[in-house]
Amino acid sequence: MFRSLTSAARLYPAIPVIVVLLVSFSTISPYFLNAGNVEAMLAANSVVLIAAVGMTLVFLTGGIDLSISTVISASAVLSGLVMAATDNVALGVLTAMGVGAGFGAANGVLIGIFGLTPFITTMATQLIARGIAFVMSQGVAVRGTPFWVMDFGFWVWLGIPAVTWIAFGVVLIGIAALTLTTWGREVYLVGSNRNSARFTGINVPQIEFSVYFLSGLLGGLAGFISIANLGNAIPGVGDTLLLIIIGAVVLGGTAMEGGEGSVLRTLLGVALLSILINGLNLIGIPFYDQLIVQGVLIFVGTWLAMKLSRRRS
Repeated sequence: MFRSLTSAARLYPAIPVIVVLLVSFSTISPYFLNAGNVEAMLAANSVVLIAAVGMTLVFLTGGIDLSISTVISASAVLSGLVMAATDNVALGVLTAMGVGAGFGAANGVLIGIFGLTPFITTMATQLIARGIAFVMSQGVAVRGTPFWVMDFGFWVWLGIPAVTWIAFGVVLIGIAALTLTTWGREVYLVGSNRNSARFTGINVPQIEFSVYFLSGLLGGLAGFISIANLGNAIPGVGDTLLLIIIGAVVLGGTAMEGGEGSVLRTLLGVALLSILINGLNLIGIPFYDQLIVQGVLIFVGTWLAMKLSRRRS
């Protein structure tokens, strides 16, 4: 029993921290496990979870996507404008996904095909996406969201918000793609040893293109979900999410150097950060003090994940 628990903790380093946080916050605050608070916590983190799945795919190849947060913003704004003009929800979804896919494809071509550095490339597309979001919205929230979209943001099924069910669906698809397909095995191999991947016949540029494309596509979906959550398309909705997305993936135990990690670990990382932020808010910890706690936790989590990874190796 003890050995199995130890093995689980080594494979999923976020689990022990989650257990400690759950026990601590539920003891300190009587509102923490309240059904309304849990629903709000799940809904608020659906955007982060969807985007974090895309970031996980990129991390597994040894890359990074700094543009995903502003792709969320640009997708939300353009989708909101389309829905405000047409009152067509399906067209709004297609617009959000199309914008995200466009940025993802641009990153994929520049990094996978032309060999540009992921950090610089995605930083450039990050700035472009942010500029588009603010220029197209003129810096204000896009109003005119169809009632169905706003209503959808409040739907709850079996105690779980509808937007969170969508995020869980993305997680399941991500897990299946990485564990049950040849593509998933190739993603891990590219991240583990790029040269070996080439020698075994894997099309490395194609794999790199695919993960950035999917990251952008999921950023677009997250942008649309943000509209359902907030009721309007906010041009700066993704500006504060980048470090949270990266932090969740790292805390879950996915290595930034590639080849080590999983979507399930990312789910646990998102859960850890969402529990931490929500609990700190409930007990009245000031925002900037929360940033210090998050930073220390990410540092410790990264160190622990690296140590456990070496031990498994």
